[in-house]
Amino acid sequence: MTSTLTPDILLVFAIISFTIILFISEMVRVDLVAFLVLVLLGLTQLVPTQDLFSGFSSEAVISLISIMIMGSGLEKSGIMHRVTHWILKLGGQNEQRISFLLMISTGVLAGFLRSVGAVALFLPVVSRIRRRTGIVKSQLLLPIGFCAILGSTLTIVGTGPLILLNSQLSSMAALMPSQSARFAPFSFFSVLPIGLSLLTVGILYILFLGKYILPKGPRSSVVIGPSLDYFQKTYGVGGGIFEFTIPKDERLKDKTITEWEQILGHQIVIIGVNFGSALAFPPMRNQAIKVGSTLAILSQKQALEDFSNTYHIKPTHHLKIFSEILSPAQSGLGEVVIPPSSQLVGQDLAKLHLRKNFGLQVLALLRGNKVLLGPQLKEVVLRPGDLLGIYTSWEALAEFEKNSDYLVVTTDFPREEKRTEKAPLALAFLLLSMGLIVFAKMPVSVGLLVGAVGMIFSGAIEIDEAYQSVSWRTVFLLAGLIPLGVAMNTTGADLWLIQEALYDFINVPVWCLEIGVAVIAALLSLVVSNVGATIILVPLVVRLAIEVGADPRAFALLVAISTSNAFLFPTHQANALILGPGMYRVRDFMRAGIGMTVLYITVTLLLLHYII
Repeated sequence: MTSTLTPDILLVFAIISFTIILFISEMVRVDLVAFLVLVLLGLTQLVPTQDLFSGFSSEAVISLISIMIMGSGLEKSGIMHRVTHWILKLGGQNEQRISFLLMISTGVLAGFLRSVGAVALFLPVVSRIRRRTGIVKSQLLLPIGFCAILGSTLTIVGTGPLILLNSQLSSMAALMPSQSARFAPFSFFSVLPIGLSLLTVGILYILFLGKYILPKGPRSSVVIGPSLDYFQKTYGVGGGIFEFTIPKDERLKDKTITEWEQILGHQIVIIGVNFGSALAFPPMRNQAIKVGSTLAILSQKQALEDFSNTYHIKPTHHLKIFSEILSPAQSGLGEVVIPPSSQLVGQDLAKLHLRKNFGLQVLALLRGNKVLLGPQLKEVVLRPGDLLGIYTSWEALAEFEKNSDYLVVTTDFPREEKRTEKAPLALAFLLLSMGLIVFAKMPVSVGLLVGAVGMIFSGAIEIDEAYQSVSWRTVFLLAGLIPLGVAMNTTGADLWLIQEALYDFINVPVWCLEIGVAVIAALLSLVVSNVGATIILVPLVVRLAIEVGADPRAFALLVAISTSNAFLFPTHQANALILGPGMYRVRDFMRAGIGMTVLYITVTLLLLHYII
């Protein structure tokens, strides 16, 4: 193998160096850097014109767009909502526990769906967890991005380089028939010991060092709609939401909501009732509450303390039974105005049965400077301009908003349409997509596109929603950098780099050569796609291994795994996908990625010969 240093090669290295400097310095956004790379490659004519924009039609970009659409379809159909509920049920409010569940789930899934697919599916899950717990996204997204990359090495179909590996070994066997026995293909779970070890070490690395390597960010309070403090000042209702179980007390036994309201007074409002498996939200006034029932109440602190002391109850601010339905992402406070054109003007508020008909619980009514509460609401005759303070689910409020007799003042609440009836179809198209890729050996981009188009035509996601679900910043970042790999290949820069880096050290011990191969594969994949780096390197390292008397199969596998060692920059598809939602900077990836890169190489080298 011979290659000489040419002006074009120097120019390619200059553009790569310039790109890395811009990434690290963050002088401009990373997607704008990608545009700049396109311009420079076009002006210098290092890439043929017909290949300059090939990134926009590449398999990687089409796959990325398709998987983002599929992820949104699973979210719209409510499937990922169930996943969120499961994670929060097991993780509670504990950030480390939630992070662990997300990492292990994403990592395992990546072994079958590939890293970008797993990350795309869990993006809406992280958004929901953020809304319900206040944990900032930057504490969760980077860990799942890293673990998706690690988990993609669990199976031979988890990542592009591993998928290519067997076909490359077959090609080498055909070229060297006398040594064909040394190029036996890998089975589906051949790489499992390495992948499982990488995922385990990566999870432990983030769990124990996360507070030092992840971007700092305070846990924020989650508020959607009017705040409790605002309601307290405006209506005299609010303070906090609490939960307690009714004790065995004859004074509280088998009373209806109406009777309970007389006991509690207007400063404590029952907003939910649970008994056994039955949960009422909002509860009807004629509902009888039995001993052992759990109540969710909205109350001022002092009023609750007085009630607790009188009836010997132990309220808690940490919700258990009502944690899901009363989460800020599901329900909250709202305000509704009676407009002058409303046909309800002059009607009794009590006779409208807003709880039964619309799922809205009226807490108070503001008329001018006068607030009406509790029993006073039963005798209210509605007037134009009356302002109702309510507690309701966002789903009910979104439906109520369509009623022209009311004007919903609260606008900043989730209006996500859940098409739960489409969940079986969405799941079916996901499985069909994966089946076409894994079992029918269909190209990844085609298989994923089948799933995306199927979800659109099935109604799981509408076409306009599909366009909105695509992170175009990520698409342009990848599409702009792909031609840089083409320039490396067309100018011979890749061959020269490998020649200078590897073949000048051919006499060093094999383990030193393996370290060199792992490092070069990782660095090359940062500027060339991991698939491209594998295509370039595998034939070269196989010949190198034979020449030094090493196992060529081990060297080929080392390349296929090491090209996924892409933690330093957001150039890997999984990292690019979380860049925007996590509001990360390149330095965030570098700070967390340096240690992960070293661990990745170490674990891979230690276990490489164990599975060969």
